[in-house]
Amino acid sequence: MRITCGTDFSERGHQAAEVAALLAARSGGRLELVHALDTRGAVLGAAHVLETLETAARERLDFEAGRLRALGATVDTAMPDGWPDEALLGEADRHDSAMIVLAATGSRDGAGVSVGKTCERTLSRAKRPMMVVRDAAPLTAWLRGERPLHILVAFDFSPQAASALAFAARLARIGACRIVAAFADDPRREARRMGLAGSPDEAQGLLQQALADHVAQLEPELPADVVVSPHLGDPAARLAHLAERENADLVVAGTHQRGPLQRLFAGSVSLQLLRDSATNLIIVPTAEAEAAAPAAAPHEVRRVLAATDLSPNGNRAIAQALAIAPAGAEVRIVHVMSPNQMLEGAYGRPSYKEFEAEHAAERANRQQALEALLPRGAKAGQRTIVCEVVEHDLPARAIAEQAEHYDVDLVCVGTLGRTGLSAALLGSTAQEVLRHLRRPLLLVPPAER
Repeated sequence: MRITCGTDFSERGHQAAEVAALLAARSGGRLELVHALDTRGAVLGAAHVLETLETAARERLDFEAGRLRALGATVDTAMPDGWPDEALLGEADRHDSAMIVLAATGSRDGAGVSVGKTCERTLSRAKRPMMVVRDAAPLTAWLRGERPLHILVAFDFSPQAASALAFAARLARIGACRIVAAFADDPRREARRMGLAGSPDEAQGLLQQALADHVAQLEPELPADVVVSPHLGDPAARLAHLAERENADLVVAGTHQRGPLQRLFAGSVSLQLLRDSATNLIIVPTAEAEAAAPAAAPHEVRRVLAATDLSPNGNRAIAQALAIAPAGAEVRIVHVMSPNQMLEGAYGRPSYKEFEAEHAAERANRQQALEALLPRGAKAGQRTIVCEVVEHDLPARAIAEQAEHYDVDLVCVGTLGRTGLSAALLGSTAQEVLRHLRRPLLLVPPAER
């Protein structure tokens, strides 16, 4: 692969350049070694001063290139003027490099050295993967074939995670790697999302299996372990802590590559990870994520969830689900009912004398109405059809939780098609479902539309 590496001729810069040279050599690519000649402070100086600075920098750059060529790499050099981050990004774009390599430089010593502003500015604008080298030793040992590289991939169900996994797979083709796809999040939130708030252990097990299936789907040839680690707090801090716990040599993470204003309001996990992590880091930006996203093929429809409020339009979603579900599929039909529902549209609390009996009677009525919608005999079309009344205060969230809990391939709901002011004032369950759902959603409009 073609690699662009920036150097300031510091000891850490030498180490990062060595990693870049070995990586270029092992992958059959070329290394472009870049030193930005920052002469802004000497613009008003004499011409011979500028010439002396340039000559000295050129000698050091040529010497460093010669040292790296001795490692077996094909090395080109460049010494552009200007800001280091702009010069580095410009050279990477000019050569269409596969990756940018920089050393972490700052005031702290040791493997946890803080990154400098050049790294942060480069990361915020980079359109290609960027490696920040904090501890070169495990990377150089891996590239010399002395040991496998332990890689932790920040993983979830997003396209950014898919791009990070794809880049880790690319590294695994260069040398032996042990890859861990790690999901670190609030376990209570994930349990609530699956409708298993009272069973966090079961939620974690289901999540781990879903992630393992997702890894196998994205990279079938990549042996990778999957870790679900319950962590609270800042996402970047969770990943940094998990990388240390897993003894990772390298963390690979995707990024949304948000602009300055978006980072101000939404934050940037990749930028914070760059600051917090004591481990070598590769950040894979959005462009790579967009290329990796199509690798995930759509699931065959084997499980369908249809939700209805028992209105004529809601019931159309059931008919549509049954029309598209193939033979052998499972169709799960749900109706969400308030936990405080009583007979004849009344609401109450468990402390009411008649509440328990009326609530049970109303639930039975709705179950009966739901089952009356189901086809019988041959009309079922060799499909398994299950109907259930679910109690929840928030119908949209209940539908999303049911979809996660039963791992469905498609969700069908009816919609009134409200837009504009009517949607804002009256709300839209379909819009709320879309906000919470991570799975394909089919919206069924009214018959007259």
